[in-house]
Amino acid sequence: MAYPLVYFSALKSEAEFLADYDPSLATWADEDGSTLLMRALRNGDPASRVAIATRLLDDGADASAATASHVNALHVVLSATAHDFSTEAPLLARLLDEGADINADSGSRWGTPLQTLSRTLKFSDETLAPFYDVLFARPDLDVTTASSVGRSVTESAQAAIRRRADLLARCHAHTNQHGAH
Repeated sequence: MAYPLVYFSALKSEAEFLADYDPSLATWADEDGSTLLMRALRNGDPASRVAIATRLLDDGADASAATASHVNALHVVLSATAHDFSTEAPLLARLLDEGADINADSGSRWGTPLQTLSRTLKFSDETLAPFYDVLFARPDLDVTTASSVGRSVTESAQAAIRRRADLLARCHAHTNQHGAH
């Protein structure tokens, strides 16, 4: 499969992306199901990531798409190693509002989106709070069902209690408010 030039510029600046972009490509995906939106969410610059992903969503990109291995847009954005959490939180909310599956289990490598985020130990719970706020505002968030990594989000937080005490407290509060799934 030939990749469009914009596939590569999705990892560059917004201006470089737009120079190669045609709105008809907003829904482009490769044979594995990885979309141009997912590619843009891998952009190492948070400001470019937000700008490019927002443009793609405005032009009809499918936030609910998943690859053959069940990785979705949430897994991709939450696994990034560089973030501007307050700037990216509205994008995270938009991905959820537009159908990204908050409980998607991508298999042993990633688990659920929240498990993906919680394993990024370079960020403290305090730093992750803007993303936690978005995720825990969703009544459909499941923190009690074991994923393919062998644990639920709550169990994962318990196992990493020294680094994820706030996550564990949020899991318990969420379960108390919304019940176990």
